[in-house]
Amino acid sequence: MGRWLADFSKKKLGEVTIFNIRPLKAKKVASELGVKAGSFEDAVADADIVLIAVPIPYTPKFVKAAAKIAKKGALVADVASVKSDVVKTMRKIKGNIELVSIHPLFGPGASSLKGKDFVVVPVKPGKRYSEIKKLFVKLGARVTEMGAEEHDKVMAIIQCMTHFVLLTYLHAIKSMKGSKRAKELRTPMFAKLMTVAKSILAGNPKLYGELQAHNKYAKVARSSVLEACRTLNATFSTGDAKMVETVFNEALAPFGADEIRRAYQELYRQFEGETS
Repeated sequence: MGRWLADFSKKKLGEVTIFNIRPLKAKKVASELGVKAGSFEDAVADADIVLIAVPIPYTPKFVKAAAKIAKKGALVADVASVKSDVVKTMRKIKGNIELVSIHPLFGPGASSLKGKDFVVVPVKPGKRYSEIKKLFVKLGARVTEMGAEEHDKVMAIIQCMTHFVLLTYLHAIKSMKGSKRAKELRTPMFAKLMTVAKSILAGNPKLYGELQAHNKYAKVARSSVLEACRTLNATFSTGDAKMVETVFNEALAPFGADEIRRAYQELYRQFEGETS
């Protein structure tokens, strides 16, 4: 994601200098993107905007280090997927700099910001954050501001629960006899779910692990999935098929018939587009 941000910043914000704890990697990426590579001080001290993209557990440390040498009025922001710890660190930082915690809800596969979401925890926002927020919106993104705790609670559903379900699905399929033949045949729902499940493997496994380990609400999300599995399994094991009707009725309520119908039509539109 750091590479994506460097490329985006070069195209939309101006001159870019990147830093990586592995200098050779920084030089290689800089050469490929047409930006500069330097020391941590080179990348931070004179920058108007400092974007920190490092593993979740190291984010507070790098934010604190950047804040110490950032110039007056600079914006120091992170892009970590868990916010509680880094925002707690930001709130303790003194000095005349802007501090904002940004979470792009997309990965480096994105080709543009159109239709993308950013969640932002504005700790000490100012002029520079206002400008970058306007740029995101101008490019078609949606910016939603909220507190760190609310962010982590929501991401426990959007990220932690979603990843857990997909990883569990892939792991379960591997253990099933006949899985090879199943791949030869397709229903629209099976095909769509397999595409989504396989796409998770294109991501960074360390990040997925960090999300589960460092978001304190992830355990609640996983427990909810496991409890739902146990309840459904126990019911179906007794031969009771009517439980599905109850699940359907409860699940339909937040969406409504029109939204469900559109989702079904979209499923078939994509499926028939792939098979035509």
